[in-house]
Amino acid sequence: MISIVINSDTRAGFMEQVSTQGKMFEGTRSLDYLTYGVRNKREFFKNYDVELTLFIDLHERLPQETETELLNMLHNGEIQNLVFNNHCEYLHDSEYFPKFNDINYINALALARGEYIVHFDNDMAAFLGDENVIKEWFQMLDDGKYDYISYPSAHSPLPIYDPSFDYVWASTRFFITKNFDYSEVKKCLQDNEYLYSKYGDRQRKCPWTEHILGLTAKKGVFYPPLDLNRCMVFSWSNYISGTYEKMNQLNYNQKKSLVQTLGGINYPCDVRMREVTIK
Repeated sequence: MISIVINSDTRAGFMEQVSTQGKMFEGTRSLDYLTYGVRNKREFFKNYDVELTLFIDLHERLPQETETELLNMLHNGEIQNLVFNNHCEYLHDSEYFPKFNDINYINALALARGEYIVHFDNDMAAFLGDENVIKEWFQMLDDGKYDYISYPSAHSPLPIYDPSFDYVWASTRFFITKNFDYSEVKKCLQDNEYLYSKYGDRQRKCPWTEHILGLTAKKGVFYPPLDLNRCMVFSWSNYISGTYEKMNQLNYNQKKSLVQTLGGINYPCDVRMREVTIK
């Protein structure tokens, strides 16, 4: 079984027609992501037994009709675990915890029960043209070549080529793994001294979930080369409401042509949407 885990949220602006990526940690947001975005991920793994967790960090209340649709998706089996998490920036000691978003990540991942765990950020899209891609990824994990396979991009993660980073992390935007240790990751998040004393001091310290996954990986992280003929996994740097619904009407080659028309997938893994006619 494959456990798909999606971390979503209702930050201010999630009801707007157009959403544009802001500074770090402020990706695009849309009401579409909670329904059409979920179905997009299921479609990517349509030939597999899937357990899907949707973890929604509630900043603003959902519209009643969306909440009802999500509950219907839960009851009809499109979603197996549905979490409405009231946004909180504190931990046990009631003091501000700057890595509150990381806690949301690992709490969502803790619900996964499948042999393979697939994580998507809210603003990620995934389209499959060659079913062998998934088989190849799983085989790499089965063979023990890597601990994590992360989102494909021709230039990501760019800091690999930056000497200030001496390791590769598993981007929480998209990764697949067979190994996730909730207790250990949480301990590393709460105690930076523990993290770097156990897994090695680093010249550049970024003690967030995706970096912890990379530091704790015994076999490393693999970023597949970008090949649009086989699949597309990317984040929306600019999203227009209704785009998912329109793209669902296209075959894979038409989707690929659309992405190429929009400028392709750019660093780190982004597609910028604009007003276009989708035929």
